[in-house]
Amino acid sequence: MTEPTFEDEVEAAIVHAYTTAFTKAPSEAWLKAMTMRVGTAGEAATLDEAGAAIGVTRERVRQVVAKIKPHLDGVAVAQAMEIANVLVADSPVPEPIGDHLASLGLTRPTLTGAAFLNILGITGTSPTGLVGTDLVCMDGWVVEESEVPLMKALSTASKHTSAHGLTTVEEIRQDLASPGIPLDCADIEIVLRREPSVRWAGEWLWVEKDNDGLHANRLVNTARSILSVNSPQTVASIHEGARRMWKFRKIDVLPPVAAMTVFFEDSPHFVVDDELVRPVEPLDYHDVQGSISATMIDVLKESPYQVMDRRSLEEACIDAGISKGTYGVWTTYAEWMEKFGSNVWGLRGSTPNPAAVQVIRQAAKARSAAEPRRKSWAWAHDGRIVQTMDVTTSFMNTGVMTFVSEIRNMLAGDALKVELDGATVATVKLGAEHTFCWGWFPAIKAMGTKPGDVLRIAVDVAARTAELQVGGQELWI
Repeated sequence: MTEPTFEDEVEAAIVHAYTTAFTKAPSEAWLKAMTMRVGTAGEAATLDEAGAAIGVTRERVRQVVAKIKPHLDGVAVAQAMEIANVLVADSPVPEPIGDHLASLGLTRPTLTGAAFLNILGITGTSPTGLVGTDLVCMDGWVVEESEVPLMKALSTASKHTSAHGLTTVEEIRQDLASPGIPLDCADIEIVLRREPSVRWAGEWLWVEKDNDGLHANRLVNTARSILSVNSPQTVASIHEGARRMWKFRKIDVLPPVAAMTVFFEDSPHFVVDDELVRPVEPLDYHDVQGSISATMIDVLKESPYQVMDRRSLEEACIDAGISKGTYGVWTTYAEWMEKFGSNVWGLRGSTPNPAAVQVIRQAAKARSAAEPRRKSWAWAHDGRIVQTMDVTTSFMNTGVMTFVSEIRNMLAGDALKVELDGATVATVKLGAEHTFCWGWFPAIKAMGTKPGDVLRIAVDVAARTAELQVGGQELWI
Protein backbone atom coordinates (compact mmCIF):
# COMPACT_ATOMS: atom_id res chain seq x y z
CA MET A 1 0.00 0.00 0.00
CA THR A 2 1.42 3.36 -1.04
CA GLU A 3 1.81 6.18 1.43
CA PRO A 4 -0.72 9.05 1.10
CA THR A 5 0.52 12.05 -0.81
CA PHE A 6 0.55 15.64 0.39
CA GLU A 7 -2.70 16.25 -1.51
CA ASP A 8 -4.32 13.16 0.05
CA GLU A 9 -3.55 14.52 3.52
CA VAL A 10 -4.86 17.99 2.63
CA GLU A 11 -8.09 16.61 1.16
CA ALA A 12 -8.64 14.52 4.29
CA ALA A 13 -8.18 17.70 6.33
CA ILE A 14 -10.73 19.51 4.11
CA VAL A 15 -13.29 16.74 4.65
CA HIS A 16 -12.74 16.93 8.40
CA ALA A 17 -13.00 20.73 8.43
CA TYR A 18 -16.20 20.70 6.33
CA THR A 19 -17.75 18.02 8.52
CA THR A 20 -16.89 19.98 11.65
CA ALA A 21 -18.25 23.24 10.22
CA PHE A 22 -21.48 21.86 8.74
CA THR A 23 -21.95 18.75 10.93
CA LYS A 24 -22.13 16.60 7.84
CA ALA A 25 -19.68 15.22 5.28
CA PRO A 26 -19.25 17.19 2.06
CA SER A 27 -20.96 15.98 -1.09
CA GLU A 28 -18.79 14.84 -3.95
CA ALA A 29 -19.57 18.12 -5.72
CA TRP A 30 -18.55 20.28 -2.76
CA LEU A 31 -15.40 18.26 -2.18
CA LYS A 32 -14.50 18.90 -5.82
CA ALA A 33 -15.12 22.64 -5.43
CA MET A 34 -13.04 22.81 -2.25
CA THR A 35 -10.10 20.87 -3.69
CA MET A 36 -10.19 23.02 -6.82
CA ARG A 37 -10.16 26.19 -4.74
CA VAL A 38 -7.40 25.01 -2.40
CA GLY A 39 -5.23 23.62 -5.19
CA THR A 40 -4.95 19.87 -4.63
CA ALA A 41 -6.40 19.25 -8.11
CA GLY A 42 -3.86 21.37 -10.00
CA GLU A 43 -3.61 25.14 -10.21
CA ALA A 44 -5.72 26.76 -7.49
CA ALA A 45 -9.07 27.77 -9.04
CA THR A 46 -10.78 31.13 -8.72
CA LEU A 47 -14.10 31.43 -6.91
CA ASP A 48 -15.85 31.72 -10.28
CA GLU A 49 -14.12 28.60 -11.63
CA ALA A 50 -14.86 26.52 -8.54
CA GLY A 51 -18.52 27.66 -8.50
CA ALA A 52 -19.03 27.02 -12.22
CA ALA A 53 -17.67 23.48 -11.84
CA ILE A 54 -20.56 22.51 -9.51
CA GLY A 55 -23.24 24.98 -10.60
CA VAL A 56 -23.21 27.46 -7.71
CA THR A 57 -22.32 31.14 -7.44
CA ARG A 58 -18.88 32.45 -6.58
CA GLU A 59 -20.42 34.02 -3.45
CA ARG A 60 -21.63 30.64 -2.24
CA VAL A 61 -18.16 29.14 -2.70
CA ARG A 62 -16.68 32.07 -0.78
CA GLN A 63 -19.11 31.55 2.09
CA VAL A 64 -18.34 27.83 2.35
CA VAL A 65 -14.56 28.39 2.21
CA ALA A 66 -14.82 31.08 4.87
CA LYS A 67 -16.75 28.73 7.16
CA ILE A 68 -14.33 25.78 6.93
CA LYS A 69 -11.11 27.83 6.90
CA PRO A 70 -10.88 28.29 10.69
CA HIS A 71 -10.96 24.52 11.03
CA LEU A 72 -7.96 24.17 8.70
CA ASP A 73 -5.84 26.72 10.57
CA GLY A 74 -3.07 24.93 12.45
CA VAL A 75 -3.52 21.61 10.65
CA ALA A 76 -0.14 19.91 10.24
CA VAL A 77 0.42 18.13 6.95
CA ALA A 78 3.09 15.47 7.34
CA GLN A 79 4.89 16.00 4.02
CA ALA A 80 4.86 19.85 4.06
CA MET A 81 8.24 20.28 5.74
CA GLU A 82 9.88 17.63 3.57
CA ILE A 83 8.47 19.23 0.40
CA ALA A 84 9.74 22.67 1.48
CA ASN A 85 13.19 21.24 2.22
CA VAL A 86 13.36 19.59 -1.21
CA LEU A 87 12.27 22.78 -2.97
CA VAL A 88 14.89 24.84 -1.12
CA ALA A 89 17.65 22.29 -1.69
CA ASP A 90 16.84 21.85 -5.41
CA SER A 91 15.91 25.48 -6.15
CA PRO A 92 15.02 26.52 -8.80
CA VAL A 93 12.34 23.91 -9.50
CA PRO A 94 10.22 24.24 -12.67
CA GLU A 95 6.43 24.16 -12.56
CA PRO A 96 4.54 22.04 -11.92
CA ILE A 97 6.62 21.13 -8.90
CA GLY A 98 4.71 17.83 -8.77
CA ASP A 99 6.82 16.59 -11.70
CA HIS A 100 9.83 16.80 -9.39
CA LEU A 101 8.17 15.73 -6.13
CA ALA A 102 6.02 12.85 -7.39
CA SER A 103 9.12 10.79 -8.14
CA LEU A 104 9.91 11.04 -4.42
CA GLY A 105 6.41 9.85 -3.50
CA LEU A 106 5.55 13.17 -1.87
CA THR A 107 2.87 14.63 -4.17
CA ARG A 108 0.83 14.09 -7.28
CA PRO A 109 2.44 15.18 -10.58
CA THR A 110 -0.09 18.03 -10.93
CA LEU A 111 0.86 20.01 -7.80
CA THR A 112 2.01 23.57 -8.52
CA GLY A 113 4.18 25.83 -6.44
CA ALA A 114 1.39 28.41 -6.15
CA ALA A 115 -1.01 25.73 -4.88
CA PHE A 116 1.55 24.49 -2.35
CA LEU A 117 2.07 28.00 -0.99
CA ASN A 118 -1.70 28.58 -0.97
CA ILE A 119 -2.25 25.41 1.10
CA LEU A 120 0.45 26.44 3.55
CA GLY A 121 -1.24 29.80 3.94
CA ILE A 122 -4.66 28.23 4.55
CA THR A 123 -3.23 25.96 7.24
CA GLY A 124 -1.51 28.89 8.91
CA THR A 125 2.11 28.19 8.11
CA SER A 126 4.73 29.23 5.55
CA PRO A 127 8.02 27.98 4.07
CA THR A 128 9.84 30.29 6.49
CA GLY A 129 8.02 28.74 9.40
CA LEU A 130 8.87 25.25 8.18
CA VAL A 131 12.47 25.55 6.97
CA GLY A 132 13.62 29.09 7.83
CA THR A 133 13.51 30.61 4.34
CA ASP A 134 10.83 31.68 1.89
CA LEU A 135 9.88 30.26 -1.50
CA VAL A 136 8.75 32.43 -4.41
CA CYS A 137 6.84 31.56 -7.59
CA MET A 138 8.29 33.40 -10.58
CA ASP A 139 8.07 32.94 -14.34
CA GLY A 140 7.14 29.27 -14.17
CA TRP A 141 9.62 28.36 -11.42
CA VAL A 142 9.62 27.96 -7.67
CA VAL A 143 12.77 29.50 -6.28
CA GLU A 144 14.27 29.93 -2.83
CA GLU A 145 14.10 33.58 -1.80
CA SER A 146 17.83 34.31 -1.87
CA GLU A 147 18.02 32.93 -5.42
CA VAL A 148 15.31 35.17 -6.88
CA PRO A 149 18.00 36.95 -9.03
CA LEU A 150 18.24 33.66 -10.98
CA MET A 151 14.93 34.55 -12.59
CA LYS A 152 16.67 37.44 -14.35
CA ALA A 153 18.97 35.02 -16.15
CA LEU A 154 17.04 35.15 -19.43
CA SER A 155 16.72 38.94 -19.53
CA THR A 156 20.42 39.26 -18.66
CA ALA A 157 21.35 36.78 -21.40
CA SER A 158 19.24 38.84 -23.80
CA LYS A 159 21.04 42.02 -22.76
CA HIS A 160 24.42 40.34 -23.24
CA THR A 161 23.31 39.11 -26.67
CA SER A 162 22.66 42.67 -27.75
CA ALA A 163 25.92 43.92 -26.26
CA HIS A 164 28.38 41.35 -27.62
CA GLY A 165 26.61 38.62 -29.55
CA LEU A 166 27.27 35.66 -27.29
CA THR A 167 27.83 35.21 -23.58
CA THR A 168 28.51 32.51 -21.00
CA VAL A 169 26.73 31.34 -17.88
CA GLU A 170 29.63 32.67 -15.82
CA GLU A 171 29.27 36.14 -17.34
CA ILE A 172 25.57 36.07 -16.49
CA ARG A 173 26.34 34.87 -12.95
CA GLN A 174 28.74 37.75 -12.41
CA ASP A 175 26.10 40.20 -13.60
CA LEU A 176 23.40 38.78 -11.29
CA ALA A 177 25.44 37.94 -8.19
CA SER A 178 25.99 40.22 -5.24
CA PRO A 179 28.44 39.95 -2.29
CA GLY A 180 25.89 38.21 -0.11
CA ILE A 181 24.35 36.13 -2.91
CA PRO A 182 27.08 34.55 -5.08
CA LEU A 183 24.64 32.31 -7.04
CA ASP A 184 25.54 29.06 -8.77
CA CYS A 185 26.30 28.62 -12.47
CA ALA A 186 24.58 25.21 -12.44
CA ASP A 187 21.31 26.81 -11.26
CA ILE A 188 21.53 29.52 -13.93
CA GLU A 189 22.12 26.90 -16.59
CA ILE A 190 19.08 24.92 -15.39
CA VAL A 191 16.92 27.99 -15.96
CA LEU A 192 18.41 28.81 -19.37
CA ARG A 193 18.35 25.24 -20.68
CA ARG A 194 14.55 25.22 -20.37
CA GLU A 195 14.21 28.37 -22.48
CA PRO A 196 13.64 27.53 -26.18
CA SER A 197 14.88 30.98 -27.23
CA VAL A 198 18.35 30.31 -25.78
CA ARG A 199 20.75 28.77 -28.29
CA TRP A 200 24.00 27.07 -27.33
CA ALA A 201 27.47 26.69 -28.82
CA GLY A 202 29.34 24.66 -26.21
CA GLU A 203 29.57 26.85 -23.12
CA TRP A 204 28.62 29.94 -25.12
CA LEU A 205 25.01 31.00 -25.63
CA TRP A 206 22.80 33.68 -27.10
CA VAL A 207 19.10 34.54 -27.10
CA GLU A 208 17.19 34.25 -30.36
CA LYS A 209 14.75 37.15 -30.41
CA ASP A 210 11.46 37.41 -32.28
CA ASN A 211 12.36 40.97 -33.24
CA ASP A 212 16.00 40.16 -34.00
CA GLY A 213 16.60 43.16 -36.23
CA LEU A 214 19.93 44.14 -37.65
CA HIS A 215 20.73 46.36 -34.68
CA ALA A 216 19.81 43.90 -31.92
CA ASN A 217 23.15 42.10 -31.85
CA ARG A 218 26.62 43.67 -31.93
CA LEU A 219 28.23 40.60 -33.49
CA VAL A 220 25.71 40.64 -36.34
CA ASN A 221 26.42 44.32 -36.92
CA THR A 222 30.19 43.82 -36.82
CA ALA A 223 30.11 40.87 -39.22
CA ARG A 224 27.90 42.80 -41.65
CA SER A 225 30.31 45.73 -41.47
CA ILE A 226 33.26 43.48 -42.31
CA LEU A 227 31.47 41.58 -45.07
CA SER A 228 30.20 44.77 -46.69
CA VAL A 229 33.82 45.52 -47.59
CA ASN A 230 34.94 42.07 -48.77
CA SER A 231 32.91 38.85 -48.91
CA PRO A 232 33.16 35.99 -48.20
CA GLN A 233 35.59 35.91 -45.29
CA THR A 234 36.66 33.27 -42.80
CA VAL A 235 35.20 33.15 -39.33
CA ALA A 236 38.74 33.67 -38.03
CA SER A 237 39.01 36.94 -39.98
CA ILE A 238 35.67 38.17 -38.63
CA HIS A 239 36.79 37.14 -35.14
CA GLU A 240 39.93 39.25 -35.46
CA GLY A 241 37.93 42.21 -36.76
CA ALA A 242 35.55 41.85 -33.81
CA ARG A 243 38.54 41.73 -31.44
CA ARG A 244 39.68 45.14 -32.74
CA MET A 245 36.21 46.65 -32.37
CA TRP A 246 35.66 45.05 -28.93
CA LYS A 247 38.93 46.63 -27.75
CA PHE A 248 37.71 50.05 -28.86
CA ARG A 249 34.35 49.52 -27.14
CA LYS A 250 36.10 48.17 -24.02
CA ILE A 251 34.19 44.88 -24.26
CA ASP A 252 36.03 41.97 -22.65
CA VAL A 253 33.68 39.15 -23.73
CA LEU A 254 34.77 37.84 -27.13
CA PRO A 255 33.48 34.39 -28.14
CA PRO A 256 36.01 32.02 -29.74
CA VAL A 257 36.03 31.12 -33.42
CA ALA A 258 34.25 27.80 -32.83
CA ALA A 259 31.33 29.47 -31.02
CA MET A 260 31.15 32.21 -33.66
CA THR A 261 30.94 29.54 -36.35
CA VAL A 262 27.87 27.96 -34.71
CA PHE A 263 26.36 31.42 -34.26
CA PHE A 264 26.79 32.35 -37.94
CA GLU A 265 25.46 28.96 -39.06
CA ASP A 266 22.32 29.55 -36.97
CA SER A 267 21.86 33.21 -37.91
CA PRO A 268 19.28 34.18 -40.56
CA HIS A 269 21.63 36.91 -41.76
CA PHE A 270 24.57 34.75 -42.92
CA VAL A 271 25.49 31.61 -44.82
CA VAL A 272 28.52 29.53 -43.79
CA ASP A 273 30.20 27.29 -46.33
CA ASP A 274 33.45 25.53 -45.46
CA GLU A 275 34.34 28.13 -42.77
CA LEU A 276 33.64 31.01 -45.17
CA VAL A 277 30.91 33.43 -44.16
CA ARG A 278 28.89 35.57 -46.53
CA PRO A 279 25.73 37.63 -46.03
CA VAL A 280 22.41 36.18 -47.18
CA GLU A 281 22.04 39.22 -49.42
CA PRO A 282 24.94 41.24 -50.90
CA LEU A 283 25.98 44.25 -48.82
CA ASP A 284 27.29 47.62 -50.01
CA TYR A 285 29.61 49.32 -47.54
CA HIS A 286 28.24 52.70 -48.63
CA ASP A 287 24.91 51.64 -47.12
CA VAL A 288 26.26 49.73 -44.11
CA GLN A 289 29.08 52.05 -43.01
CA GLY A 290 28.98 55.64 -41.90
CA SER A 291 30.10 58.27 -44.38
CA ILE A 292 33.60 58.67 -42.90
CA SER A 293 34.27 54.93 -42.90
CA ALA A 294 32.93 54.60 -46.45
CA THR A 295 35.26 57.41 -47.58
CA MET A 296 38.27 55.75 -45.98
CA ILE A 297 37.32 52.43 -47.60
CA ASP A 298 37.00 54.23 -50.94
CA VAL A 299 40.55 55.50 -50.50
CA LEU A 300 41.89 51.98 -49.90
CA LYS A 301 39.78 50.52 -52.72
CA GLU A 302 41.53 52.93 -55.09
CA SER A 303 44.88 51.36 -54.21
CA PRO A 304 45.80 48.58 -56.67
CA TYR A 305 46.24 46.09 -53.81
CA GLN A 306 43.80 47.67 -51.31
CA VAL A 307 46.79 48.32 -49.01
CA MET A 308 48.82 51.45 -48.31
CA ASP A 309 51.59 52.54 -46.00
CA ARG A 310 50.47 54.56 -43.02
CA ARG A 311 51.70 57.96 -44.15
CA SER A 312 50.32 57.62 -47.67
CA LEU A 313 46.97 56.50 -46.27
CA GLU A 314 46.96 59.38 -43.82
CA GLU A 315 47.67 61.95 -46.52
CA ALA A 316 44.98 60.50 -48.79
CA CYS A 317 42.43 60.50 -45.95
CA ILE A 318 43.23 64.09 -44.99
CA ASP A 319 42.83 65.08 -48.64
CA ALA A 320 39.43 63.36 -48.55
CA GLY A 321 38.38 65.44 -45.53
CA ILE A 322 38.92 62.87 -42.78
CA SER A 323 40.40 64.30 -39.59
CA LYS A 324 43.67 62.94 -38.27
CA GLY A 325 42.04 61.88 -35.00
CA THR A 326 39.39 59.83 -36.77
CA TYR A 327 41.96 58.31 -39.10
CA GLY A 328 44.11 57.30 -36.12
CA VAL A 329 41.20 55.62 -34.30
CA TRP A 330 40.06 53.78 -37.42
CA THR A 331 43.50 52.36 -38.24
CA THR A 332 43.78 51.07 -34.67
CA TYR A 333 40.28 49.75 -34.07
CA ALA A 334 38.14 49.56 -37.23
CA GLU A 335 36.82 46.01 -37.65
CA TRP A 336 37.12 46.22 -41.45
CA MET A 337 40.83 47.09 -41.42
CA GLU A 338 43.76 44.70 -41.27
CA LYS A 339 47.49 45.12 -40.78
CA PHE A 340 49.36 43.24 -43.48
CA GLY A 341 52.85 44.11 -42.37
CA SER A 342 54.86 46.66 -40.45
CA ASN A 343 53.45 50.07 -41.42
CA VAL A 344 51.12 48.58 -44.08
CA TRP A 345 47.34 48.71 -43.70
CA GLY A 346 44.47 47.54 -45.84
CA LEU A 347 40.94 46.18 -46.03
CA ARG A 348 40.10 43.02 -44.10
CA GLY A 349 39.57 40.13 -46.46
CA SER A 350 41.91 41.51 -49.12
CA THR A 351 44.61 39.23 -50.51
CA PRO A 352 47.45 41.53 -51.53
CA ASN A 353 50.52 40.09 -53.21
CA PRO A 354 53.21 39.62 -50.50
CA ALA A 355 55.79 41.05 -52.88
CA ALA A 356 53.68 44.20 -53.29
CA VAL A 357 53.37 44.54 -49.51
CA GLN A 358 57.15 44.29 -49.20
CA VAL A 359 57.66 46.97 -51.86
CA ILE A 360 55.21 49.29 -50.06
CA ARG A 361 57.00 48.68 -46.74
CA GLN A 362 60.41 49.41 -48.21
CA ALA A 363 59.18 52.58 -49.92
CA ALA A 364 57.61 53.80 -46.67
CA LYS A 365 60.78 52.98 -44.74
CA ALA A 366 62.93 54.86 -47.25
CA ARG A 367 60.60 57.83 -47.14
CA SER A 368 60.77 57.89 -43.34
CA ALA A 369 64.57 57.54 -43.34
CA ALA A 370 64.84 60.53 -45.65
CA GLU A 371 63.07 62.79 -43.18
CA PRO A 372 65.30 65.14 -41.20
CA ARG A 373 65.33 64.34 -37.47
CA ARG A 374 67.27 67.24 -36.05
CA LYS A 375 67.02 68.39 -32.43
CA SER A 376 68.80 71.17 -30.60
CA TRP A 377 68.38 73.23 -27.45
CA ALA A 378 69.32 76.64 -26.12
CA TRP A 379 68.52 79.00 -23.26
CA ALA A 380 66.16 81.85 -24.13
CA HIS A 381 66.73 85.38 -22.84
CA ASP A 382 63.71 85.07 -20.52
CA GLY A 383 65.16 82.00 -18.75
CA ARG A 384 63.15 79.38 -20.55
CA ILE A 385 64.90 76.41 -22.16
CA VAL A 386 64.01 75.92 -25.83
CA GLN A 387 64.05 72.75 -27.96
CA THR A 388 63.87 73.06 -31.73
CA MET A 389 63.03 69.90 -33.68
CA ASP A 390 61.93 68.60 -37.06
CA VAL A 391 58.35 67.29 -37.16
CA THR A 392 58.53 63.66 -38.28
CA THR A 393 55.91 61.22 -39.53
CA SER A 394 56.50 59.15 -36.41
CA PHE A 395 55.64 62.10 -34.16
CA MET A 396 52.52 62.80 -36.20
CA ASN A 397 51.37 59.18 -36.08
CA THR A 398 52.07 58.42 -32.42
CA GLY A 399 51.86 61.72 -30.57
CA VAL A 400 55.10 60.69 -28.85
CA MET A 401 58.47 62.49 -28.90
CA THR A 402 61.57 62.92 -26.73
CA PHE A 403 63.23 65.97 -25.29
CA VAL A 404 66.98 66.34 -25.37
CA SER A 405 68.55 65.02 -22.16
CA GLU A 406 69.27 68.54 -20.83
CA ILE A 407 65.50 69.21 -20.70
CA ARG A 408 64.31 65.68 -19.97
CA ASN A 409 66.42 65.33 -16.83
CA MET A 410 64.69 68.35 -15.27
CA LEU A 411 61.14 67.15 -16.07
CA ALA A 412 61.19 63.34 -15.81
CA GLY A 413 57.95 61.99 -14.36
CA ASP A 414 56.14 65.34 -14.57
CA ALA A 415 53.45 66.83 -16.79
CA LEU A 416 53.58 69.97 -18.92
CA LYS A 417 50.72 72.24 -19.95
CA VAL A 418 51.23 72.99 -23.63
CA GLU A 419 50.26 76.46 -24.89
CA LEU A 420 49.76 77.76 -28.40
CA ASP A 421 49.02 81.45 -29.02
CA GLY A 422 48.29 81.90 -25.31
CA ALA A 423 45.77 79.03 -25.04
CA THR A 424 46.36 75.65 -23.38
CA VAL A 425 45.94 72.98 -26.07
CA ALA A 426 47.27 69.84 -24.36
CA THR A 427 48.79 68.33 -21.26
CA VAL A 428 51.73 66.05 -22.02
CA LYS A 429 53.51 63.65 -19.68
CA LEU A 430 57.12 62.61 -19.42
CA GLY A 431 58.09 59.13 -18.31
CA ALA A 432 59.95 58.73 -15.03
CA GLU A 433 61.68 55.52 -16.13
CA HIS A 434 61.96 56.06 -19.89
CA THR A 435 62.65 58.86 -22.39
CA PHE A 436 59.20 59.26 -24.00
CA CYS A 437 56.90 62.26 -23.73
CA TRP A 438 53.36 61.47 -24.83
CA GLY A 439 49.94 63.11 -25.21
CA TRP A 440 50.78 65.46 -28.09
CA PHE A 441 47.83 64.63 -30.39
CA PRO A 442 45.65 67.58 -29.26
CA ALA A 443 48.59 69.94 -29.78
CA ILE A 444 49.37 68.44 -33.18
CA LYS A 445 45.76 69.02 -34.22
CA ALA A 446 45.77 72.58 -32.87
CA MET A 447 49.02 73.38 -34.68
CA GLY A 448 47.83 71.97 -38.00
CA THR A 449 51.37 70.77 -38.49
CA LYS A 450 52.70 68.24 -40.99
CA PRO A 451 55.91 66.26 -41.48
CA GLY A 452 58.70 68.57 -42.58
CA ASP A 453 57.61 71.47 -40.39
CA VAL A 454 59.86 72.76 -37.63
CA LEU A 455 58.60 72.92 -34.04
CA ARG A 456 60.00 75.15 -31.34
CA ILE A 457 59.09 74.30 -27.72
CA ALA A 458 59.92 76.90 -25.06
CA VAL A 459 59.75 75.22 -21.62
CA ASP A 460 59.29 77.12 -18.36
CA VAL A 461 60.71 74.50 -15.98
CA ALA A 462 59.42 76.16 -12.82
CA ALA A 463 55.85 76.66 -14.10
CA ARG A 464 55.81 73.32 -15.92
CA THR A 465 54.47 74.93 -19.11
CA ALA A 466 55.61 74.74 -22.72
CA GLU A 467 54.85 77.34 -25.43
CA LEU A 468 54.77 76.18 -29.07
CA GLN A 469 55.79 77.84 -32.29
CA VAL A 470 55.46 76.12 -35.66
CA GLY A 471 57.20 77.22 -38.80
CA GLY A 472 59.64 76.36 -41.54
CA GLN A 473 63.38 76.21 -41.83
CA GLU A 474 63.69 79.80 -40.58
CA LEU A 475 63.22 78.50 -37.02
CA TRP A 476 66.60 76.84 -37.22
CA ILE A 477 68.28 80.21 -37.60
